[in-house]
This record gives sequence, C-alpha cells and structure tokens, in this order.
Amino acid sequence: MKVAIVGGGASGFFAAIHCKMAYPHAEVTLFEKSNKVLSKVKVSGGGRCNVTNAETNIKEFSTN
Repeated sequence: MKVAIVGGGASGFFAAIHCKMAYPHAEVTLFEKSNKVLSKVKVSGGGRCNVTNAETNIKEFSTN
C-alpha cells in the first residue's frame, strides 16, 4: 500500500506516524511545499509552550 500525506506540519507528521503504526509495511510519503517542516511547532517551543499567549504587548512580541 502507498500512502501520500500532504502537509509537513504537526497533523501531517501525526498522520504519517500513525499510518506506519497501523500498517507497518505501507510506503508512506509526506509532501511539504516548503523546505521547513514543523515550522509552527518550532515557533511554539517544540510543543512545550505557546509563545503567542505569553506576551500581550504586540511591540514586545514582535521584537522577540
């Protein structure tokens, strides 16, 4: 079985991992249009925090 997953974000990786867990012999390919996979996860602290909720001052937030 061949599976194509479009989107290299958190949901795409979650889908790819669980597809391989359910069907270990499947050929799973993840497609991402940019060269930066999981970029939103990296911005949020690798899943450990959400920086958008930590700072309420827009000017201060944008400089960080």
